[in-house]
Amino acid sequence: MNSQIFQQVLNTLADRRMQDERQEERRRAEVIEKCPEIGQIMETRRSAVMKSVYSAFAVPAEDGLPEKVERWNAEIKALLAKNGYPADYLDPVFQCPLCEDTGFTGEGKKAVCSCARALYAQLAEQSGGFQEDQTFERFDLSRFPDDTPVDRKGRTQREQMRVFRDYCLAYADALPRPSKKTLLLYGGSGLGKTYLLRCIHARARERDIPALCVTANQLIRTARRAIFSREQEELDALYGTDLLLIDDLGTEPLIENVTIEELFNLINERQTAGLCTVISTNLSLQNLEQRYNERLSSRLLDNQSCQALHFEGVDIRGCKK
Repeated sequence: MNSQIFQQVLNTLADRRMQDERQEERRRAEVIEKCPEIGQIMETRRSAVMKSVYSAFAVPAEDGLPEKVERWNAEIKALLAKNGYPADYLDPVFQCPLCEDTGFTGEGKKAVCSCARALYAQLAEQSGGFQEDQTFERFDLSRFPDDTPVDRKGRTQREQMRVFRDYCLAYADALPRPSKKTLLLYGGSGLGKTYLLRCIHARARERDIPALCVTANQLIRTARRAIFSREQEELDALYGTDLLLIDDLGTEPLIENVTIEELFNLINERQTAGLCTVISTNLSLQNLEQRYNERLSSRLLDNQSCQALHFEGVDIRGCKK
């Protein structure tokens, strides 16, 4: 997930809520002009509700308020129908019934709503955030050398990548319930890890699996903003999405009391919740253990919940086809 694009999504939804409110105001004004009695009932209802709120400050609350509000609501609907309006004409206006145009659903830690994910995908495509060629269908095995064994199993780099491509494809097609929820792609630069990570992302989007893709650096910036601004929505989205893809783990800054703690909490809570996480890194397993504490590395390397694919061979980015 690109934080700038996600902020565009939040801004767009904020504008949408303002449009919703203006539409509500126009409808109220229109109805009251045609039927002043509705305005009188609405004002009586508002005053009674506010009086109940103020009861916490020693203002006597009105008896039987819920029943009275229900009766006023019924009177308003009857008057709306009498004047040729739908019964729900003065109900709150929103385009998405799931999130009411906030972009988030659920209690506690919020999940990104499907409408926000669709808007994110649209904005990302417009800005070049997704590249059409980074799909399993366009994965080109011929880019990888096929002459020299590169791993302990005696496979050439092309043979190894065929196996890894097939595994990643099966993982993506099994979402949101692959046999192992965490997938770690590790090895040197230019071996195809990020490409396969984005292929998984593309396949998830095709299948309408809620998915967010971030670099490790973006993730830590998001966590740091959440800590200092106390705006948790963007971070909560990373905790709650069905599929989270983290690219380039190990390139993020090691910020004291932020980086390792947030990465551990994120990985641990997602594994506990049974959510899927794909991580790519140029670090070796030994360097992973050295860079992060034992608690975090044990989560990343747990054979029960994590499948690690070790990419070996030569950097193909400078190779000619």
